[in-house]
Amino acid sequence: MKTKFAFIVGSISAIGGMVFAAMAQSIAFNNVKGYSPPRSETSYGAQEQVLQNIGLLIMAFGLLLILITFRECLRASHRDHRPARNEG
Repeated sequence: MKTKFAFIVGSISAIGGMVFAAMAQSIAFNNVKGYSPPRSETSYGAQEQVLQNIGLLIMAFGLLLILITFRECLRASHRDHRPARNEG
């Protein structure tokens, strides 16, 4: 149950982070009618960069959570298939 929950949270975080990073420009320039050609020098450009970085951090967290979940599943399946020792 914990692994399914971690996988679902990781997937949602990864997808949400990708969408957030992709939508950073439209979020930052939402109420702007016009801007000068080098938009990276405006305050909206700086806000866009920050939003993209936040989205990428969320995506990285989700991918890390998925990776850890798969690793734990593989370790658990490896433990289940280990031959029992004969003590005696």
